[in-house]
Amino acid sequence: MTTGSSDREQETVLALRQLADEALEAAPEIVLAFVTNLHDGDMSDLGPNGVLNTAQYYSRAQADEIIRSLQSLGVTVRSYFSEQEFIQSAVSGQILSGSRGRVVVYTAAEGGTGPGRRALIPALCRLLGLPFLNSGPHACSIARHKFHSNAVLRRAGVRVPETWMYSRRGWVGDLHPPTGARVIVKPTYESMGIGVHEHSVTVVSGELDTFVSSQSAAYGQPAVVQEFVSGEEVGVPIVSATKSYALPIVAFRKKSGEPYWSAAKTFAAENLNDDISRRLFEANAEIYEAIQDAALTSFEALEMRGVGRVGSGKSCRSIPENLAGSSDA
Repeated sequence: MTTGSSDREQETVLALRQLADEALEAAPEIVLAFVTNLHDGDMSDLGPNGVLNTAQYYSRAQADEIIRSLQSLGVTVRSYFSEQEFIQSAVSGQILSGSRGRVVVYTAAEGGTGPGRRALIPALCRLLGLPFLNSGPHACSIARHKFHSNAVLRRAGVRVPETWMYSRRGWVGDLHPPTGARVIVKPTYESMGIGVHEHSVTVVSGELDTFVSSQSAAYGQPAVVQEFVSGEEVGVPIVSATKSYALPIVAFRKKSGEPYWSAAKTFAAENLNDDISRRLFEANAEIYEAIQDAALTSFEALEMRGVGRVGSGKSCRSIPENLAGSSDA
């Protein structure tokens, strides 16, 4: 088994090395305003009123580890553990007072509800003229909306699973999956497997509407229903500066190293039971580069920037049509 071509890998290594050198040189002049949320140890994904997005927050130990890593690069870090704390400092101008360097914002915060919650801080930074390292507010919104992002990627030529949306009024556009199709039901706005459990994968029957309606009510938000395709669960890290580069593909597997294949990667497995591992993905060069190219197209189509990860989870639909027969390999 191989990975991508040596020429592509060499180009990526050289470009990222130059980018890293430039970042390290600039680090002593940077004051990084790091915005995040902290959870209290409760890792439940659903509550009486729907999704508990606090499961996507960092623990204090995780946040401190990130801060120490940034400081080890020579960056001065100012930490804000809620959007409200940061907003007060930014609007009052306090964030700029006494700064011996250029203030740059990086946010991992997503308080509140709905698909736009990650867009709040980038939008505020745009308003106040503060430079930030994240994607813009529009990208932060659409990338967290499975139905909308799926439509954009399909238009951009990326092979994605067929996707339907069920809102409080029923099936959007009166479109729904055909009887007999194998599908997975998920919350529309979430990540980290939130709302996905062992019964989320089902075969479409006359009872689907009742099941999806109950799931949407449990989520407290619309549900998406996606074509479920067996295969490896993979993600492609992307680094984007003047140009975007795809890093080595990561496979998400069970702790034993066994791929998920036809099973769903659930919230409990990933976050409660520690039944997950990460391995470098291997495939022949043609398939490997097809996945990376699809990830790069997705990153650009959604107007993402900085650092991100594009998933080809459970589908390998990112592989071109003529290679799709290898998606279970």
